[in-house]
Amino acid sequence: MSDRTEAHADLLDAIVAALDLPLPSIEAADERLYYRLLERRALAVRIIVESNRAVTRNPRVAAAAIRRRTVEEPVTYTPFKHEKDGEVR
Repeated sequence: MSDRTEAHADLLDAIVAALDLPLPSIEAADERLYYRLLERRALAVRIIVESNRAVTRNPRVAAAAIRRRTVEEPVTYTPFKHEKDGEVR
């Protein structure tokens, strides 16, 4: 794989990691927090990619910015736990 291809693959990995949130519990407050976080992260990804495309055109810079932003906004809600017959699966 070329360096350029690896850089773009890294950018795609960063985007997927930013948007791959665990589902929230069934509590209404957790669902609201989940959707707000997903919206903020999606907006951040869009802004970073668009800015990168207009300014540096370096996918490694965009990937690093997305990862930094993802760390700044962690999951703060209770994730959903699937229970079947009293067991968590």
